[in-house]
Amino acid sequence: MSKTSEIKEILEGSYDLHVHAAPDTQERRMDALETVKYAYESQMGGFVLKSHEYSTAPLADLLDKIYPGINVFGAIALNREVGGVNPIAAETSAKLGAKVIWMPTFSAHHWVQKDSNAKGLRIFDDNDQLTNETIEVIEIIAEHDILLASGHVSPPEVKALFEEAKRRGVKKMIATHPYQVMSLDEQKYLTELGVYIEYTFQTCMPNINTLSINGLIDILNTLGTQNCVITTDFGQWMNPTPAEGMRMAISLLLEAGLEAEKISEIVKENPKTLLGI
Repeated sequence: MSKTSEIKEILEGSYDLHVHAAPDTQERRMDALETVKYAYESQMGGFVLKSHEYSTAPLADLLDKIYPGINVFGAIALNREVGGVNPIAAETSAKLGAKVIWMPTFSAHHWVQKDSNAKGLRIFDDNDQLTNETIEVIEIIAEHDILLASGHVSPPEVKALFEEAKRRGVKKMIATHPYQVMSLDEQKYLTELGVYIEYTFQTCMPNINTLSINGLIDILNTLGTQNCVITTDFGQWMNPTPAEGMRMAISLLLEAGLEAEKISEIVKENPKTLLGI
């Protein structure tokens, strides 16, 4: 089989759990309709549409009807725009069909503190215990059997979040791109709890360029591809389409020597497990 055919075979039926598109307050490469069109033409299995500011569940449902041959999944990130760690917003989004709930991302205190002294959202109370609202959201996720993503909260918050989620019966969990935020030992501990580890192809792109493909492969082999997921996190104006981003990620991983079976695991089997399909 030629490399081109091998890449095409892996790309077909793949799932990207982290895609951005307009409408958005940030400039995006294309809108959600264009994004699904490219993914459909690439014969991907589907993707999760992420906004930092609103629930994408209704939009995903509409896109599913326009392109019935691909699965578009909605999600919500619990940032200030939806009331923070808001159980009502989380439950409403879940009832509308969302498959992923992120803890705070751009509103997270750990994220906000990188660039300013402003106060962001924490999922800990003043005693460094998970807030009641966070526990309510965990229970909603368990009830609806959807994917809990850690967002951009701090490593101690991430650890406590997933420990509590496991205790309360959450079966689908993913650590949101923890590269350079959590140590490999911390990530290994999460995998022991049943948490999948997300690595985004965005970190390998020239505008970010914090991780080489060979470095990524080393990490994937250390953590075990059975515990990892590759996403694009694409949608930015300077990047290719998310569908092309997934094809590029597959191509470069294959060229750098990662086995086709392992690549399929991290872009097909593991994402499907987390989406419950």
